[in-house]
Amino acid sequence: MRIWNHLIVALTISVSPAFADEDAAAEPTPQEIAENAPADAWRPVDPENTIYMDLPAGTVVIELRPDIAPAHAQRIRELTREGFYDGLRFHRVIEGFMAQGGDPVGDGTGGSDKPNVPGEFVRDSSEVEGFRVIGRDRIAPRVGYIDGMPVGAQPESLRSFTTASRVELWPLHCPGVMSMARASDPNSANSQFFLMIGDSRLNLDKRYTAWGWIVDGFEATRRISRGEPPTRPTPIMRVRVAADIPESERRDVQVMRTDSETFMRYLKRRGDVDDTGYVKEICDIKVPTRIDGKLKR
Repeated sequence: MRIWNHLIVALTISVSPAFADEDAAAEPTPQEIAENAPADAWRPVDPENTIYMDLPAGTVVIELRPDIAPAHAQRIRELTREGFYDGLRFHRVIEGFMAQGGDPVGDGTGGSDKPNVPGEFVRDSSEVEGFRVIGRDRIAPRVGYIDGMPVGAQPESLRSFTTASRVELWPLHCPGVMSMARASDPNSANSQFFLMIGDSRLNLDKRYTAWGWIVDGFEATRRISRGEPPTRPTPIMRVRVAADIPESERRDVQVMRTDSETFMRYLKRRGDVDDTGYVKEICDIKVPTRIDGKLKR
């Protein structure tokens, strides 16, 4: 009997790893989850809220978020349609931080002839639809997405304890997020913007207005010349609203719905969210996109 028990233990030790490997192999990879995502797990971007920014290294496709920063999204759209940004340069670019442009003077002191835009740093969570909480992290009690835009929020339970019955929600300044530059006056944003190169949540969240995010073409931003100012500033060749471009010339841009179960499966398979709901690094998560039918991420 003792010999038989030893045989069972030996068989268990030798066979179990093989079964474990087979189970792991049976699970789809994150790439396979995205490739096989059903049609209803994808959403198209709205051409009226999408801008194409042509840089020397390629085109950057940016989704405006009027649900999060309506006045700033409108300002960017207006200036784009006026051709204001065409030919301007990135005058301040800090590696691992951000690239700033939109100044017709070129030294950080200029702007448009339009009035300044009041800050839109936070929203009440009840004012914005589609917030999908994926967990919590080291900075915010709730983090998640609104249609691909990374956001953080206070606990909803605070609503009954605050005088204004308000629960704050704010965009996260992660790589690829577009935000508005300003002076020391919080309501002094005008035309200058910056695109995030690194994670600056602790420095910028709830202090600067994020108005959009890069859906496609982030790799082109890596070629923007660094410096304060750069020796040879990178030009913004042209900026257009997608709705103003002939449909035959637009890219077919689709984003995985971040409120879908497919996206949650994708995150968990990548290991971005553990079993307790802790999100390791939300700024490292790349929301899958399809460009002209081809999976990009």
